[in-house]
Formats: sequence, C-alpha cells, structure tokens
Amino acid sequence: MEAVPKKAAVQPIIQTRNVTKVYRVGSVDIHALRGVDLSIMPGELCCIVGRSGSGKSTLLNVLAGLEHVTGGEIVIAGKRLDKMTQSELIVFRQKHVGFIFQSFNLMPYYTAVENVAFPLSFRGVPRKRRERLAVDALKVMGLGDHLKHKPSQMSGGQQQRVGIARALVTDPDIVFADEPTGNLDSNTSDDVMRTICEVMRSRGKTLVMVTHDPNMAAFADKVIKILDGRVVDVTYNEEPAYKRPKAAKPNDNEKQGDSQQ
Repeated sequence: MEAVPKKAAVQPIIQTRNVTKVYRVGSVDIHALRGVDLSIMPGELCCIVGRSGSGKSTLLNVLAGLEHVTGGEIVIAGKRLDKMTQSELIVFRQKHVGFIFQSFNLMPYYTAVENVAFPLSFRGVPRKRRERLAVDALKVMGLGDHLKHKPSQMSGGQQQRVGIARALVTDPDIVFADEPTGNLDSNTSDDVMRTICEVMRSRGKTLVMVTHDPNMAAFADKVIKILDGRVVDVTYNEEPAYKRPKAAKPNDNEKQGDSQQ
C-alpha cells in the first residue's frame, strides 16, 4: 500500500524573533522595540493595540518593511525582510503588501478610479486593464456611483473606501492599516471596519492593523497588546464585531418608532 502523504502544516505568514529597534536621538538611545516575538497566520485579521509611545506604529513599520530593524529576524511570506536591501524591500512591498492610511493619502486631482489604479502602474499593467481592475475594486467597496469623483467630492468614509480599494487592487498577501478609522466618526468607523474585515475575510487576505481604539480592536480575530516596546498580551476574539449583526443607528430606531405610532 502506498503511504498517504501528510498535509504540510500551515506556516505563519508573518513571524518575528527577538526584534529590536533603537533610535539614536542626539546622545540618547530610544528603545522602541525590545525583543518582539510574534506569529500571524495566513488570513488572520490582527490588531496591534497600545497607548501612544508603546511602539505599535514602529512595529507596523518594520513588519511592512518601511524601516529596518536594529536586531532580530522578520520573516514574511517566507522571505527574510531584515536581510533585504532598500531596493529589495520596495520590490517585496509591490508584490506582497497593501497599505491603508489614516489620512487616506489620496491624490486630490485624481478621480477615484485613477487613485485606485495608480499602484498598478508600477507593475507595468496596461492602462485599460488598470482602469478595469480599479473599477471592479471600487464596485466591491460600494462606490460604483463615485468612479469619476475626486476626493473633495466624497465624504471621509467614501475616501477611506477608495483607500481600501487601492490597497486591494494589487491582490496583496497582507494589508497593513495604520489607524484606518482615526479620521472618521464612530458610525462611519464601524461601517468602514466592517467592510475592511468582510472583504479581507472573503478574499483570504491577512490584515495587520494598528489602533488605540478598543472598539476597532473588537473587529479583529487576534489582538496583540504592546507596551514599552514589548508584546505583553495576545488575545483572541471568539466573536469579532464584523460577524455580529449590524446595530441599528439612532435614526433607524426613530423611524421604527414613528412607523409604530
């Protein structure tokens, strides 16, 4: 009888070992990260939380290859980021990584389609195909009626949805999000986070988000707490907020009350 081959164990898509980051400020060394060890599995929706100065943004930056570590190892999608040159990191990010920014970072004179299509130009994708992929991504985000709108013609929530479409249009393995709802009101924040999580989950993508807001952390599968440059706690949400029924807004309740009278 032939032996049945064993299935290979799923490996973390992100793994760090004893990662340190030291900034030199004048004659003083600032230890932003102090021996960070963590693992993130493919398809996980993760949130890094911590107060201001805890090192959470620094951790996001080194995981995304935006900054070099001082020491330790970072392995993402099987590649050692800590061994890469700056040019190699640029190529790696283009192939594997998408970004969602707090301030949207949209180009003001470009339409929604042009903003979303822009990252594809670095891959040499022909213009017509870039535009077609951008339109598809925007429609997924519910922006089919805003394709030709410029940022000034859209609300904050709509602009952030354009930012999400831009992050996903290149089909990255991982999306990094830095306070993605920081400039939005609470109702819009919940809607945007629900959209991010549902789209990421449906596409099997990995999300790594930084926030100080516990309400936003409730949307994640895994919450990584960082304090003074160290991971001090890792917890799992049994029922992430994006899986719960959407709560009725006050206006909805008022309408229901009116209809019952």
